[in-house]
Amino acid sequence: MSRPRQLLIAALLVHALIGATAAARSGAPAGDFDRYYEIGGTAGRPYVDYQVEHPIGTLLVFKSLARLPRGRASFGLGVVVLDLIGDAIIVASLVWGWGLVAAAYFAVTIIPVLGLFFNRIDAWSTAAAILAVAGWRRNRPLALGVALAIGAAFKLWPLVLVPLLVVPWRDRRSLLALAAFAATAAALAGAALWLAGATSVFQVLTFRGARGWQIESLVGNIIHLASPRTLRLESGSWRIGATSGPVAVAMFLAAAPICLWSSWRGARINRIGAGWLASVSALLLLSALLSAQFVIWLAPGAAIAWTDGDKRSAVVATLVVLATQIFYSFYDFVLASRTPALLLVLLRNAVLVALAVFALTNLMRQPSSAA
Repeated sequence: MSRPRQLLIAALLVHALIGATAAARSGAPAGDFDRYYEIGGTAGRPYVDYQVEHPIGTLLVFKSLARLPRGRASFGLGVVVLDLIGDAIIVASLVWGWGLVAAAYFAVTIIPVLGLFFNRIDAWSTAAAILAVAGWRRNRPLALGVALAIGAAFKLWPLVLVPLLVVPWRDRRSLLALAAFAATAAALAGAALWLAGATSVFQVLTFRGARGWQIESLVGNIIHLASPRTLRLESGSWRIGATSGPVAVAMFLAAAPICLWSSWRGARINRIGAGWLASVSALLLLSALLSAQFVIWLAPGAAIAWTDGDKRSAVVATLVVLATQIFYSFYDFVLASRTPALLLVLLRNAVLVALAVFALTNLMRQPSSAA
């Protein structure tokens, strides 16, 4: 048996163990799962009668799971089961697109944050995003277009990969990918607009209109280090200082050109791993919300970058994941505004900045003839 296969099997056994533990505990009270169930079980018109910080695809899943028998217990178990399925899709997509080495790299890289992976919903959008990129690599335009639109319906971040629909241009296949993406996105966006109009988009972009910087974000961490005076729990996250909904939207729009160029360039020169890492890290850095679980988005890109030969960016992305779990293990001290714990958050953010720089530099240095 080859070493990558052995490593992958060993890592997946760890995934299964932690996933099973999460499933066993999924019925217990937990802030995020309780909030998900509140969204799924609340009567009335979502985004209008009550606020929802998640896109339409996630909302529909919450609504479906909330209808299961046994209420909150079944709901929590359903979320963990979907996370396990998402994990399997990520691994299978990496094997399909890049082989056992990439799958093994992902499976090992994500181990430090598996507690977050199986207790949040970021596995869903990540699975859809990597399936889309694997479809791009394997010339499967339907998989690319449909999966990319579904990923954005779970969380908006997969939209940074939209350039893959047309780069490099592949005539009929690109047209088919565009059509599949447009049709799927139109159906999902139409459902959101039917429910709430533009209100739904604003609530998702601003996380229910939050007016503070999340304390793990680049800006929030600096404010927290300066003074914890304005620290409070707001819209389900610990925030500090003052910002506004339009500022959050403006930051998203400011990140967009960097993200889209990175994905476009990565596809153009066949360095999609570097493109993924540059676009996602830029999006995270230019955000008022940078929850610990968001680093899950980086792991598939790191796996691809490793197989592409961009080992520096891959290793730095892995360090971002590891640094995140280190400070998250001391989160009570972060909330207590202890300086050493806040410096751990600062260190993680500095490593994330380094990742963005390394990945962007790699994209700019590679000749276009590499495509």
